[in-house]
Amino acid sequence: MNALAEKYLMLLNKIGNNAVTHAEIEVTTEELANALYCSTRNAKMVVRKLVDEGLISWVAGRGRGNVSRLVFLAEKEPLLMEWAQDMSRKGDYKQAFELLKTYHSQSALIDRFVQWLNGHFGYAADLAGNSQAIDTLRFPVYRPIVTMDPADVYCAFDAHMVRQVFDQLLQYDYASRRVTPGVAHAWEMNADATEWTFHLRKGIRFHHGRELTADDVKFTLERIRGDQPVGWMTKDVILVECHDGRTLRIKLSRPNRIFHRYLSSAAMSIVPRDLVMKDESLFRERPVGSGPFRVVEWCNDRFEMVANPDYHQGRAHLDRIVIALMPEEAESMSLGAHWKQLLYDNTLHLKHPDPELMATYELSNGCMLMSWNLRKNGPQQSFAFRHAIDLLLNRKRFIRDLGGNRVYPAQGFRPTEQTPYLDEEHDEEEGIRLLRESGYDGTPITLSIFGSHETDAHWIERRFAEFGVSVVVRNDSKYKIGDLETMESADCILYEVVIASDDVCEIENYVQSGNFLKECLQDDMRLWAEGKVESALVCERSEDRTAILKEIEDRLREECHVLFILHKKLSTYVHPTVKGVQLNYLGWMDFKDIWLESRAMNSVE
Repeated sequence: MNALAEKYLMLLNKIGNNAVTHAEIEVTTEELANALYCSTRNAKMVVRKLVDEGLISWVAGRGRGNVSRLVFLAEKEPLLMEWAQDMSRKGDYKQAFELLKTYHSQSALIDRFVQWLNGHFGYAADLAGNSQAIDTLRFPVYRPIVTMDPADVYCAFDAHMVRQVFDQLLQYDYASRRVTPGVAHAWEMNADATEWTFHLRKGIRFHHGRELTADDVKFTLERIRGDQPVGWMTKDVILVECHDGRTLRIKLSRPNRIFHRYLSSAAMSIVPRDLVMKDESLFRERPVGSGPFRVVEWCNDRFEMVANPDYHQGRAHLDRIVIALMPEEAESMSLGAHWKQLLYDNTLHLKHPDPELMATYELSNGCMLMSWNLRKNGPQQSFAFRHAIDLLLNRKRFIRDLGGNRVYPAQGFRPTEQTPYLDEEHDEEEGIRLLRESGYDGTPITLSIFGSHETDAHWIERRFAEFGVSVVVRNDSKYKIGDLETMESADCILYEVVIASDDVCEIENYVQSGNFLKECLQDDMRLWAEGKVESALVCERSEDRTAILKEIEDRLREECHVLFILHKKLSTYVHPTVKGVQLNYLGWMDFKDIWLESRAMNSVE
C-alpha cells in the first residue's frame, strides 16, 4: 500500500468515523492535521493529492476558522480488499493482513480475503514473459525462518529449508536406515573408525557458478568447530586433509562409527568458502549452496527459491517456490482455507476437507516433552515433586480435551508399534501423596514455551491448579532458541523434538550446546549421558548402540528429568493432480520431488 492510500484510510477512520461514502463532512484544516499527525501545510498537500487521485472531493472554507467540506469517494471495503490483494501479489503478505486488521474490525472482510488467497496459494502454472509456463508452488507458514546458515540450525523447519538449498557430503535414507552418496560418491573408514576418506563427485557447482571442491568441505568442518551450536559434531576432528580437490581425509581423536551420519545432517551442509570468507553477514542474508533450489529473495514477508537447473541429482520439477511468512495470528483467521489443505500443517484439523483432496496420516517421529531445569533452585529439585507432577498430568485427558493432532501418550522420544496400546502411569492418589511429601509450599513454577505451544501450556496450567500447583506460562518464542540466559530463568520448558529414526538426532539432545534438554540437566547427569554417548559411538552393531541410548532415555524418564507427554500425527492434504508429495523425517515435503499432473491428461479416456 502506498503512503497516499494509507493517508486516505487514516482520514476515513478518524475524520469520517466510517462515514457513508459520498456523504459531506464538515472539517477544519487543524482537524485534518491532527488526524494525519502532520502540520496544516502538509495536511493541505495531502488533500490536494487525494483530490487528484479521485479519492475525495474537497471544498475549502473561506476565511480563518471557517470549516471546509470533505466527501469520501472510495468505498472502504472494496478499497481495502484491492490494496490487500495487490500487496499479496507483490509478496507483502504480512502487510496485507496488518492492513485489514488495522483499518477494518469486521472479520467478514478478512474471511473474503482468505478465500481470495485460495486461488493465490497452492500449485499454479504462472506465465513468464515469453509465455512459457513456470510451475510455482506458493504456501504460507506461520513461523519465521530463523536461520539458513547450517552452522546455526536448531529448528526442524530451518533444517528442512537448509536441505532445499544446500548439499551434504552424504545422505541418510531414513526408510532403509542406510547412508547413501551425496556430494561424495564413495567413502571408507579404517578398522577403528578414527580415519575416514571421502571421494567427491566431479562437476558439482555452487549456485554462484564455482565448482565445489574438497577445500569447501574442509572449510565447512573447520567453521563449525568450537562454540557453534553444532560444534559437537566436529569436536573429535583433529585433522582434515585435501588431495587433488576431490579427495578428503578426516582424522578423529577417538572412534566414531556413525561419523558418516553426522556428515549427512543439515548442520553439516557444505558452504562456499569464498563467499563466506568474503562477507559472512551477506552469506547469512542471501545463502548460497549447491542444492536443488537457489534463494532469490528473503525478506520480512516471503522466502523465494527457484530450481537449480544444474543440480547433480536431477533438476526439480518445480520451477519456483514462494513461501509466505505470515503473522502468527493469521493462522486462526484461515482455518477453512483450501491452500492449507495442500501442505502439511501440524495444526490442521479439518472436519470436512475438500472431497477431491487425498489425506495421508502418519505419526511424527518425536514427541512433546517438558524438561525440568535442574540447574535452578525451585520445587523441581525434589524428585518427589517431579514424580508427583508426572503422575498427576493425565496425558489421556490432555489428548481428549485438546484433540487435533495429539494422539498418544508418550513414554519416550519415539513412538513404537506398541505406542497405541500402552497405558500411561497416571495415579492421582499417589501424586497427591508425593506432592505433600515433597513439601511443596505453593511456589509458582515458571513454564517457558518456545514455539506454538500456548494452548498446551495453559491446559497444563489449569490441570495443576486443580492440585494447588501454581504454573506461570511464559512465551519466550521471541527470544533466539539457544539463549541460555532466557532458558536458565525458567523452571521448566515445554517444547517438541523430532528424533526420526537416526541415532544422531537423539545424541544431539545430550551434547548440543544450547539444547533445551542438555542445558537443563545437572552436571552429574549430563556427564553420565555424555559418557554413554561416547560408548555408543564405538559400537559396531546398531543394536548395541540403540540399547545404550535407551539407557539414557530410561533414566531421564524414571528420575523425571523430563516428562514425555505425547506423540502427534502428521497430516497431508493434496489434490490428486499433485504428485510426489511425501513427508520426510522432519515433517515436511521435499520440494524437489513434487510435480503437477496435467488436467488435460486426466480428461483423456
